[in-house]
Amino acid sequence: MAGAAVGDANATAVEGPTVDTTVERVSGTGVLRYDVSLSGLSEYERVELVVGRDATVLETDGTTATQRHGRTWLQVGGQRGEATVRIRTTTAVADRPTDGGEYVAADSWLLGRVPLVELRWAGAGGPVERRRLFDDVRGTSEQVTAGERYALVGTQRRTTVDTADGNVRLVRPAGTTLRPDEDALAAALGDAADRLDVGDRGDEVVLFALGSPARRGGESFPVQDEAWINADSRLDDPNSVWLHEYVHTRQDFRLAADMRWFREASAEYYAARLAYEQGRIDRAAMETHLTGTPKAAALTAPGTWTDPHVPYTKGARVLALVDRKIRLSTDGDRSLEDVFRRLNAHEGPVTYTDFADAVAAVAGHRMDGWLDRYVDGTAPVAGFYPGGPERQGVLAPLVQVLDGAGAGAVFLALAVLLSGVGSVPLYRYLDRVESDGRDERPGRPV
Repeated sequence: MAGAAVGDANATAVEGPTVDTTVERVSGTGVLRYDVSLSGLSEYERVELVVGRDATVLETDGTTATQRHGRTWLQVGGQRGEATVRIRTTTAVADRPTDGGEYVAADSWLLGRVPLVELRWAGAGGPVERRRLFDDVRGTSEQVTAGERYALVGTQRRTTVDTADGNVRLVRPAGTTLRPDEDALAAALGDAADRLDVGDRGDEVVLFALGSPARRGGESFPVQDEAWINADSRLDDPNSVWLHEYVHTRQDFRLAADMRWFREASAEYYAARLAYEQGRIDRAAMETHLTGTPKAAALTAPGTWTDPHVPYTKGARVLALVDRKIRLSTDGDRSLEDVFRRLNAHEGPVTYTDFADAVAAVAGHRMDGWLDRYVDGTAPVAGFYPGGPERQGVLAPLVQVLDGAGAGAVFLALAVLLSGVGSVPLYRYLDRVESDGRDERPGRPV
């Protein structure tokens, strides 16, 4: 097993057999080569490796291979004390951005896939134990940073930002120019980590900043707190990719089909809100970004979406309204973040019913009628109607009733109200906006 441009090795013996792993880029290609060496195998009755569909097994020594359900199963034979396996993943090398590219290969660096490889073992008469390999390679070499999804191979620069209960690591290939000032970017990420109180803290978040030929935007893998972002992305923007992808890393929930919209909607809304709260954009920029052409689509029914951007547009607008309704219902004591935190802590896939229950628990009253119209229904939302008055005094109970009422009850209530007090623009009911001051939440100077 010889010949590669750069690599990294790491040995562990946390549980089960001792494992030594190495990742290398084959010089000038899009191939990442992973070598696995196992030792201490004679202590176990059964040892095997399961290699996922995303990798190709090249060589083995001391194992026998079988194919099942698209995966390769490598069984250690006899009483051997050692075994080795070599596998590879491949990324297309490009000299210009490509649409939809999740992995990127340039001349001097490669962001490739970390393959799914699981080690399974059992002692005499004992249960089968298992753990994933390669998740312990991260940060052990100047040439490699690898997590459970992405591996960046090549000379690189790292910046670590300490946060409330963990850290954010910003990693980029050597020579890559960041559009934002590095100190400003570190401050923004640290502030976002401290300010966004939605749970899923305490882990290390890894953000890869890539130059050409990476496409515009970014890509995230929320389950493992990893993402990459085009290094030329702006920070002082309501559509900040840096903040959008960071929010994704704080999403620890699993979503049912009728809540698929929430992943992008929450990242889009909080990217704009965080940029505003940090003073990087003004209120008008945030409002303009969240306001747009009405979308007559049911968020819970992807089949009704006229384009794939519905979660980013209608979804983000709806969440802006839900956030404000909760703040007004609780005198600012609670917000959409409390709903977000409940979804992160939820056991099993989050359904629309779970979401409505979480909103009710946080707001202190049911909002099913409103949610059924704008989330589960196709009623359009053009924006979150900035500038309207908060509902207080005599109208406050009515607003609470309307939030939980069905469409017929809303029509009747508004008809009676309008007949008595004259014309009241509908947006004033929908809005109920908080004060214009920025939200005072724990953060850090930026």
